[in-house]
Amino acid sequence: MTTQQEEAHTTRNGIMGLIGGLVGDLRTLFRQELQLLRDEFFLEIDKIRQAAVAVGAGIGVTIIGGLFLFIMLVHLLHQYASLPLWACYGLIGVILLAVGAALLVKAKQSLQNFNLMPRRTLRSMKEDAQWIKEQISLNKT
Repeated sequence: MTTQQEEAHTTRNGIMGLIGGLVGDLRTLFRQELQLLRDEFFLEIDKIRQAAVAVGAGIGVTIIGGLFLFIMLVHLLHQYASLPLWACYGLIGVILLAVGAALLVKAKQSLQNFNLMPRRTLRSMKEDAQWIKEQISLNKT
């Protein structure tokens, strides 16, 4: 082989090595981005689960507490305030309704804090795509 042929062969091997390295790096980057996407997704799912537990607890506590307190307080009011039984039921019912509504408002606020769109991963993937485009355009020149 002549010196020119050896240089051409070395240049081809160098370019193929760079392309191979780039492909390997892209695979690694893609795997890491998918892992980040998965982690963000499960983080948001955990927020949904926590909010659902809060809603369930709020509803359960409101119902059980309302039943027991409703009956007890109605009869207590009826005995000491000399109000008709129906007025006592109405008054206690309004109070329990307000407490239940407050718990549901709190649960709604918890549900507003989650987002299934993995914003950090998408931003990172866009940055990576831009970097790859820049590298490809630099290699062409």
